[in-house]
Amino acid sequence: MTRGTRCPTRSRYRPLMPSDADFLGLTPLDGPGRFHFRVVNHLSRLDGHLYGGTAIAVSIAAAEIVSERPAVWMTTQFVATAPPGAEVVVHAEVLAPGRRTNQVRVTGTSPDGDVMFASLGATGHPRPGLEGVYENPPVVDPPDAAPPWGGPLAGRAELAGIEPQPFPVDVGFSASIEFREPALHEHPDPGPGRSCLWVRRRDRRPVTPALVAFMADMVPLSISHAAGVVAGGISLDNTIRIGSFVDTEWALLDLRPHLAAGDYGHGAAHVWSESGHLLATAGQSASMFRFDPSSVPWARSD
Repeated sequence: MTRGTRCPTRSRYRPLMPSDADFLGLTPLDGPGRFHFRVVNHLSRLDGHLYGGTAIAVSIAAAEIVSERPAVWMTTQFVATAPPGAEVVVHAEVLAPGRRTNQVRVTGTSPDGDVMFASLGATGHPRPGLEGVYENPPVVDPPDAAPPWGGPLAGRAELAGIEPQPFPVDVGFSASIEFREPALHEHPDPGPGRSCLWVRRRDRRPVTPALVAFMADMVPLSISHAAGVVAGGISLDNTIRIGSFVDTEWALLDLRPHLAAGDYGHGAAHVWSESGHLLATAGQSASMFRFDPSSVPWARSD
């Protein structure tokens, strides 16, 4: 991860993390596999609406609770968003119970039953056997040497001839997640738009698979950088595939755009621990749109 650091060859499997439900405000309702949460500030996008990372994180947490085993993978399709303060009802069900592996479906709806997101995934009991990491991490500065991230418009606002302002740390997901942007010295898959961000919970609780999914909803950023335009993305889906976890306070988002076609963008994020262990790989598709940076409040100097 940093210069001279090698990936560790040993890791240990994680326990279920009750802190996920606390972070997400996920509370049980009557009936098996039924929960709810509200779209509060730290679970929202910068405009206050439901953040895509929240939906997949909730899906992982609910699937782990209902199946009583850790998540292996999860994919979430975004159908509709929810406004600030809205209640979201979550229904998690085991479609195929197995001795080791459960196939799980999670659906998020409004109280009236309108679907907001739909997820499919698997949970399972890990066992000794095949284990390895077949990717290499980028070489970046450690978190302590990395400056705070300037936000989604970092390096972009000058395209509109405006002076960017500091990225707010109390709005939306940034209220709960700290970002730092390290210098990228070497990348195992060099190409346009490759970028890295160190991320951690502001309360410094350990990183979990659900929180990794929450943090990794950043692929459209790398697609816009690769294209050399000021653009954002409305998530169509998020997918995460989870490996073995090691204790880490910081996680490195290794963002890798793949392609853009017809104003849709596709890419991936590899998520590394501070020690250089690959925790998970994430994928994302988004409907891309260009915008004027001067319309963004924190990008204006007035």
